[in-house]
Amino acid sequence: MDLRKTLSELGQEHLLDNIDSLSEADRLQLEKEIASQDFNLLNHLFKEHSSTPVISTEDEILPLTFDLAENNIKQAMWEETGFLLLEKGQVAAFLVAGGQGSRLGFEGPKGAYNIGLPSGKSLFQIQAERISNLSSRSGHPIPWCIMTSPLNHEDTIAHFEENHYFGLPRDYIRFFSQGTMCALDPNGKAIKSSPEHLALVPDGNGGCFRALAQSGTLAWLIEKGVRFVFLYSVDNVLVRIADPAFVGALASDGRALSSSKVVRKKHPQEKVGVFAVKNKKPSVIEYSDLPDALRLETYPDGTPLFDGANIAIHLFRIEALKKLQSTPLPWHSAKKTVFGVANAWKFEQFLFDAFPLLGSMTLYGVSREDEFAPVKNADGDDSPKSARLMLGMLHKYWLQQAGVTVESRKLYEISPTISYGGESLSQAVFDRELGKNILAFDP
Repeated sequence: MDLRKTLSELGQEHLLDNIDSLSEADRLQLEKEIASQDFNLLNHLFKEHSSTPVISTEDEILPLTFDLAENNIKQAMWEETGFLLLEKGQVAAFLVAGGQGSRLGFEGPKGAYNIGLPSGKSLFQIQAERISNLSSRSGHPIPWCIMTSPLNHEDTIAHFEENHYFGLPRDYIRFFSQGTMCALDPNGKAIKSSPEHLALVPDGNGGCFRALAQSGTLAWLIEKGVRFVFLYSVDNVLVRIADPAFVGALASDGRALSSSKVVRKKHPQEKVGVFAVKNKKPSVIEYSDLPDALRLETYPDGTPLFDGANIAIHLFRIEALKKLQSTPLPWHSAKKTVFGVANAWKFEQFLFDAFPLLGSMTLYGVSREDEFAPVKNADGDDSPKSARLMLGMLHKYWLQQAGVTVESRKLYEISPTISYGGESLSQAVFDRELGKNILAFDP
């Protein structure tokens, strides 16, 4: 293929300027990156000036209702069903972990970050131990798919290798990187970050379905007989990975291809995306796209009408992932400064755009205090400190529910190796494990 001719036809021939001055290795690297990009698609997106869809007056927007799952009389049955599926090896976990810890002042994969718990465990280790607990109880390893990004792929693998994969079987873990899209300048020309590199940016969390398939990981899951895939983000320290009751609830629903955990909003103006029915299809509507008239509307008891906050915990049937590998999601755009170029165009896909394509879905209501403590900011809300406090208070509650005598002024960290969700605790366990797998700390 004549690369120069091809790029010239696409209006991107400037990418080869000064290529002859590069070393052979740098030239090959640049050519490899150019070949990885679909410039026809990029040109099309630039001409269309794709942008996040907004709500129009013609759209029919209705709330997608939910109840707290713990209050459902079927909860015990769902949990039993989920464990049966785990025992058969039919449940896998899919971690979206492409982010860096830069906003936390940490240079490295966000999952390798230690939020300051007394154990010093990283987010990856906490999650690995939860998987290990469920695997031991069900008697079957849980396949763990970990999507990185080009920014942290090698460092993520190195972190797992240094920690001996946290005791999990290596052949049940798959690492793969999400895709990238080249940023364009205000005139639609592809940007280079250096003479030998394009300005490649991640293609959004919606690219996870394509990456899962293109990496061969979807085929790997199918080969292992997986039927349900639990998808979540790296920064939630309370996430109950492959939650048996959550899995069982979807398995017991004969219609839905997916399910999502939701929490009630702190207040109507909380800046979170909410689940809704948009034009008769399940959707997530971003905070900025929901008109005030709908955002502030309440039921007679004062509860917000649109109250199901998206916390990025989802469950998919394998049939849904098969469909999504060949069903393109819409592209969104944003104008940002990229490698010093102001008002550059970057394009990405959003995971929640999958729900309207899949059709029927269910919502699984959980308490924020039990399952949602994200680590996004260095200080304040959704910070390491707030996440530590939430985990410490939850684990203290577990101990109190188990009849354990605890210090009133202390919080506690319970290792997932001895309790996944508050089970298996007692005064005898507390006395034996305090200072080992149960650690006290100050609020």
